[in-house]
Amino acid sequence: MSGRQSNWSPPPCYYAPRWSASEFKEWWDTYAKDQAYKTDPDNASAIVDSHDETYGEDSQYEDHNIGREDEGAWWTVHSNPNHPDGSTVSCESQIFWVDHDDTPPPHPNSPTPEMLAELAYAEVEIPDVRAELSPAADAQKVNLATWVWMDASDLAPVSVTASISGYSQLSATVTATPSRVELDPGTGDATVHDGCAVGADGGVGRPYTAADAGTAPVCGVTYHRATHDRGPYPFSATVVWEVSWEGSDGSGATLPDGAFGTTQDVTVQEIQTIVR
Repeated sequence: MSGRQSNWSPPPCYYAPRWSASEFKEWWDTYAKDQAYKTDPDNASAIVDSHDETYGEDSQYEDHNIGREDEGAWWTVHSNPNHPDGSTVSCESQIFWVDHDDTPPPHPNSPTPEMLAELAYAEVEIPDVRAELSPAADAQKVNLATWVWMDASDLAPVSVTASISGYSQLSATVTATPSRVELDPGTGDATVHDGCAVGADGGVGRPYTAADAGTAPVCGVTYHRATHDRGPYPFSATVVWEVSWEGSDGSGATLPDGAFGTTQDVTVQEIQTIVR
């Protein structure tokens, strides 16, 4: 699904759990401390002293919170691979402990239900829905209305929940619900019958029946010019999805509408007499 507001995107970076207590201690003892001396020898001693003062045996965390291994996790900044930038430049790099039954402190870029909703939005997968046509796409007729429909089974709402492992009290669920279909006949020589809202049954439009002879479809298109001298028209049907989110704390709102469309070639024939 693509957002219909081009100025919207998920955050480029955010805070999330990275290490257990023992993993944080191992990372420091076996990697980070040595790297400090290799990459910044002039300041390495100060870096090590600062770390020990904040996280070491005599700090408030009593050696990286080893004694509280199962009670929480160490959080730090993560980059968002779905963001065009994909870097952590806009996030201040900090390392802090969060108990599993707590929420993260209000640092800039600490996750909130709203931020999780924005991240979940980027993961919503919309089914590949193809519009049905009557007459068929390769047998359109000039000035004969084409009936367009999509079955309810193809237009069910879809949801994605974003949560943080070990922190069940912090999550957000994004739900995309189809609202309408927008038709583009692929040419200006056509009339669009644009009553293509999702109906009470969950579908859009309906197939042509013999009882519909001489009537115009609610959802469809009528071509006024044949394609024999210009090639097929690229007919497209784009499903517009209304998107909302609900957070674990009871918060919620709407997100930008999403859109997902498919295109198919239609061939329009010109005949003098039409019999359905």
